[in-house]
Amino acid sequence: MFSLADIISRMSLIEPAKNSADSTSWHPHREAEKLSDPTMIDELLEYLSKKHSKGERKAAYFLLAKVGKNIKSAKASHALLQHILLEKDKYALATALDLIADLPLSEDEDITPITNLLSDSRWLVRHSAIQALRSASSEEAESRLITLLENTKDDSDKIYCHSTLSFIGTERSLPAIQANITSRKRDIKASAINALEKIQQRIAAQ
Repeated sequence: MFSLADIISRMSLIEPAKNSADSTSWHPHREAEKLSDPTMIDELLEYLSKKHSKGERKAAYFLLAKVGKNIKSAKASHALLQHILLEKDKYALATALDLIADLPLSEDEDITPITNLLSDSRWLVRHSAIQALRSASSEEAESRLITLLENTKDDSDKIYCHSTLSFIGTERSLPAIQANITSRKRDIKASAINALEKIQQRIAAQ
């Protein structure tokens, strides 16, 4: 019989460093990727409404995202966004944001919980927020990324913006990306060229 408490306990187990496939937590994560019971969403929301450790919250976010992805649930996406507003730990927050990147966000979904983190002082959170927007379909997501790309001095910010815009960027993104193809930084230049190619291919296919 499936037990939410059991799988979260196994997923959040702290172990000495070892190969992923040999760790106790690796197997329940693979189990979680296959779950598709819609009743789990409410069960997970009830679980997250109570106080839990950082590791347990990360496991619950993972479960919520995988079930949501498997059943294409907007409710799961919305729930993760709401928990971004509540989460304070940078590692758990980055996990939730990384998971949102794989969940489609409807055009009318309020993405403010993500865009507010584009200026977060913690690079781990900021970069995960940039990546999370690859699942957004609103003009606001693209506009906020363009603004960040045009103003940031952080090399990694630029690379992450290029990457996400390669998924959601339109013709509006091209000038901001184009400005970086002459960068002396190899990774910035390469990511800009790649983003331009992907966006132009998408435009040509429309």
